[in-house]
Amino acid sequence: MIALYTMLWEFSHNTRPAFFAALCLAGLFILCPGCSEKKADVEEPAAAMVNGEPILKKDLEKEILRIDKTLSVRPSQDESRRFSQRFLDQMIRKRLLLQEAKKSGIELIPEQIRKAVSEQKGDISKEDFEKMLKEAGITYQEWVDRITDDRRIEMLIHRVIDPGIQITEEELTAYYQNHPEEFDLPERVKARQIVLPGQKDAEKARERLVHGGEEFGLVAHEVSLSPDAARGGDIGIFSRGQMPPDFDKACFALQVGEISPVVKTPYGYHIFLVEERLAAGKIAFKEARKDIYNKLFSEKREQAFLAYQKDLWNRSEITLLNLKR
Repeated sequence: MIALYTMLWEFSHNTRPAFFAALCLAGLFILCPGCSEKKADVEEPAAAMVNGEPILKKDLEKEILRIDKTLSVRPSQDESRRFSQRFLDQMIRKRLLLQEAKKSGIELIPEQIRKAVSEQKGDISKEDFEKMLKEAGITYQEWVDRITDDRRIEMLIHRVIDPGIQITEEELTAYYQNHPEEFDLPERVKARQIVLPGQKDAEKARERLVHGGEEFGLVAHEVSLSPDAARGGDIGIFSRGQMPPDFDKACFALQVGEISPVVKTPYGYHIFLVEERLAAGKIAFKEARKDIYNKLFSEKREQAFLAYQKDLWNRSEITLLNLKR
């Protein structure tokens, strides 16, 4: 629930939607049709040859055109040329990884593909999902191919890179000691809420709590319109800045067990109850150890992955053909 309100609040205050949309599309749908290992007509113009396999110019141009449509400012000719080259480099790197996955016998069976697709799609409705694909300029099958290729690359990384990564206890301790600010805990509160569409309804609900003595969780479950009503209005533990400012202003002013006045926000009329206040403090090393390990592992994995890609490139036969935009 904290994530939901934070997302809604940040989205409503985002002053650069076109820029972020372009970045999201570039990251989410990059390298779809042009990178799958498919037999191509050798007579079709190629942008590059990678160990004898062509990356077709039409696939490169399709991907670039799709990204161009998301940009609010038209790039110069020099910028377009540099962008095309960088994009082609990424397509080559992905092709190299897929070739290595094939050499290693890494393939997905239909059930694995269905599972990967389901995980990526999540609970997005069919209508919204089809709209998203249409706006991105790709077909459903292209998207499935992209998910399949990405999963094969993940399996390759897990097989050839992860076993070589070592994190010592000394490294974990050193990180904890050298980054004390990362383990500071700010003041937090644990709260519940009731959300109603009108002020009169909210005042009536508050009257039931303050003068009727009814239990907050039961009233929330009965009348609140927020998804957390199913949990008695429980919105969890949060610190300042994690929730919209109106939430912070109301909740951090309350004592434990105190019920707030009716608070108007962009989401409706709220009543808050603070159940617990947690003082500022510090996360102990024992509690932080797992997160530190994961952080260091990710950093070393990224470094090893970049080195692996560079090695693949250097020992491969790559021919860049005439590229013009």
